[in-house]
Amino acid sequence: MDNIISVANMTTEVVWMTYDDELRNMSNTACSMLESGVAVVLHRGPSDDAIMYSGYFGIFHIPVMTVSASSSQLRRKTTSLVTMVPSDKYQTAAIIDLLRYYKWSEVSILSSNDEYGINAIVDLQTRFLTDGNFEVKNILIFDTYNDTPDVGDQLDTLWNSLDRVIIYFGSSKHIRVILEQAKSVGLLEQEFAWIVSDAVAANVGALAYNGSYMSYYEGLIGIRPKISRSAMYDDFKDEYVKSVPHSDDHLTDYNLLTYDGLKFIDKALTGLTLADQNLVCDSSKGQWSSGDHVLDALTSTEHDGITGPIAFTEEGEVEDISYDIVNFVGKTFVPVGAWNLKTGLEMISTVKFLGNKSTQPTGVANELNGMHLRLGIIPEMPFISEPSLGCEDISDPSCYTGMNVEIVSMMSQELNFTYNFIMPEDMKFGGKNATTGEWNGLIRDLLDNKTDMIVVALSNNAVRKADIDFSFPIMDGGLGALVKSDSEGRDMFFFLRPFDSTVWGAIIVGCALVTSMTYIFSKLSPYGVNGSLLYAQNTCKCEDCEGGGKESDCRVERLEEKNNGLDIRESLWLISARLVGQTGEMLPKSPAGRIMIFTWWFFILLIITMYTANMTAFLTISYSISDLNHPLELLSQDKYEWGVVDSRNPELLLASNQNPDYYRIASEAIKVKSYGEGLERMRAGGFVFIDEIPGINYATKGECDIVQIGETFQPFELAFGLRKNSPFKNLVDTFLLGIREKGTISNLYEAYENQKASKPCNAGDSLTMYFSSLSGVFWIIPMGMAAALICLLGEYVYVAIKDTRTNKLGLSVALGKRLTKHCRNSRVIRQKRVTFVENPITKDITPSPETSSPQSQDEKDVDSNLRISIRESLS
Repeated sequence: MDNIISVANMTTEVVWMTYDDELRNMSNTACSMLESGVAVVLHRGPSDDAIMYSGYFGIFHIPVMTVSASSSQLRRKTTSLVTMVPSDKYQTAAIIDLLRYYKWSEVSILSSNDEYGINAIVDLQTRFLTDGNFEVKNILIFDTYNDTPDVGDQLDTLWNSLDRVIIYFGSSKHIRVILEQAKSVGLLEQEFAWIVSDAVAANVGALAYNGSYMSYYEGLIGIRPKISRSAMYDDFKDEYVKSVPHSDDHLTDYNLLTYDGLKFIDKALTGLTLADQNLVCDSSKGQWSSGDHVLDALTSTEHDGITGPIAFTEEGEVEDISYDIVNFVGKTFVPVGAWNLKTGLEMISTVKFLGNKSTQPTGVANELNGMHLRLGIIPEMPFISEPSLGCEDISDPSCYTGMNVEIVSMMSQELNFTYNFIMPEDMKFGGKNATTGEWNGLIRDLLDNKTDMIVVALSNNAVRKADIDFSFPIMDGGLGALVKSDSEGRDMFFFLRPFDSTVWGAIIVGCALVTSMTYIFSKLSPYGVNGSLLYAQNTCKCEDCEGGGKESDCRVERLEEKNNGLDIRESLWLISARLVGQTGEMLPKSPAGRIMIFTWWFFILLIITMYTANMTAFLTISYSISDLNHPLELLSQDKYEWGVVDSRNPELLLASNQNPDYYRIASEAIKVKSYGEGLERMRAGGFVFIDEIPGINYATKGECDIVQIGETFQPFELAFGLRKNSPFKNLVDTFLLGIREKGTISNLYEAYENQKASKPCNAGDSLTMYFSSLSGVFWIIPMGMAAALICLLGEYVYVAIKDTRTNKLGLSVALGKRLTKHCRNSRVIRQKRVTFVENPITKDITPSPETSSPQSQDEKDVDSNLRISIRESLS
């Protein structure tokens, strides 16, 4: 440095002092310089030192000009400051544009624990937040207490967090050690990108080790203030080399800038009349009266130096805000681009990346680097099965099957990681205690770092989302309320349900009305039987009559023998028989009667069609309908109990719903201890189990008596759970998105669903018809038999009453004789089939000649008794 001063040929006196990092020595140096009567301090050193010196001299209104300090917080303690390089707030803007140019959206920051590093983090974060298109995955800070810091923990974090783009904002004296450690953990491979700030990019010598440079430096990208070489540089170089032999390496950017700073100050102070500067260190109230004049002279002066034109703004900032984008190639940083505040970023050369490769890193990890993950599970099919029989280690993935087990297996192969399974002690998915705010179950293990990821189908909700992250959803879900169907308790007379009672009543009334109309038409129509008889009586001429009989009597007798006509009984039989698809023995003869019958038949055709359709629908569909149509109806009934699993998503969703009715369902629900307990209580009947779809649908697959109440409600997504800012979230999301788009997840679900129940509940076999269900139909038979018996008894009573009048007998005696004779004579008739005829004159009953044969005396007695019985019956 003293060589630079010696060749400057200053007209102004220069006081040259050095200092070390100890605060006491820095303070002594500042005091000595103050008491030496300086008018301007030209400082070359890190931002931390510049902040201390500028603050100290600013108290006395003595301007400080910095050569290399760039912290954006330099002006925090004083305004008597002039900076020859742009502030770091502009350097961070250049870094943002560089990241945007390479489309690197995920970055980590490694920074020194000093003013330079901390303030750079603030500037970067401000830029990132303003832009909004970047994600800062890690901000790691290392201590600078010694020259060889141990950054092993920070580098392990970078490795495990899968970061690929690392921004180094630290002092130059630590960079060589840090890069050596980074190489040892694999952070300088070709898929990584390192961007170093101006502290390193402008001091390439800091990377050298005994004059040599490591090969793994190749591909480092840096940003440094643009320090040019003017036309005067060559002359200056020649003069300097003559003055200081073998000193080509002395002419670094900051040495040249220091030279220009000295010449600039010399020019600014020339011609100024300044008051004496007689300040002492222990006079805190003393201020130099000419300090502001010196500051004005510095900000208004312009100078053409060997590094180019130099000028400052009124605030003391350098006017030319420009940076070089540099690339370490060979043994130095080579410019490959430029950034200017007005024109932005411009890349002018091809960049070599780490590993001396031309291929640009993606900036995003495409695998997990062979790391081992601990995955949280709870067995619940079809996602994860119970451990297989004989499994000795329940953490072994080979002990399990299920769609999520297969998904994790595919993911481990593609993303290059190993894993084992861990189940929570309480076997809960994860609920948050409303009083303590503590989580349990899988989420507790994840937050306590016992697991790295939850790979069950974890439902996504706002409460969980506040504390953990979720992957891309593997499935869509929702809440469903399931109950055992009450079809087995159906009314035994269910066959009447296709029609309302008013419909049945209307059919009966219609039957009676049509019966009456048919009978009336049969009697009144001139083309009916009665009309024919009337016509015969008035018009017929008889040629065959005997015994003086009239012609009309002969014709009428023949008509009556042919058809006795539709009386009221026959009409009723004809109409009612059609209700069951039959016809009576006799049909109307008149056109009016036939029109009436045709109308009735068409009506019955429609009625039977609708009855059949309704009955079919009832038998195949109504079995799956409970008394409830919506889960909220649970609050207004007392037939069913309902419940949810404690600390499971359905309870959280219902309790947080803005609808107070859903909150009541959650608060009044029975809290079962496990998913299996809820299923068993539901299968037992009288219990509505509210849980997640599709899991509960799978659990009840093939159980045709389990039905859902209403539609699925409160939809949500099922996904894997990860800690906040998990390093492998993006990789997991990309993988899950890919297999879901290919249909892999839906195919897996269908495969496991079909394995559980290969025969679905189709409409054709949806209801097994037990006798308890059809007992009402079978009751028709005994009821009909009872009606027939009652009718038969009525017939016997009727003829017995007639016998009492004819034979002067009591009713019970006459009824007994009728029954006795009928049973005895029926037996004789079965034994011997004989046809009897009645003599029309004598009224005697005799066997027909065609069936008679010689009889014994016993047979004659039987025949005599039979004749008497027949005559009594005919009478």
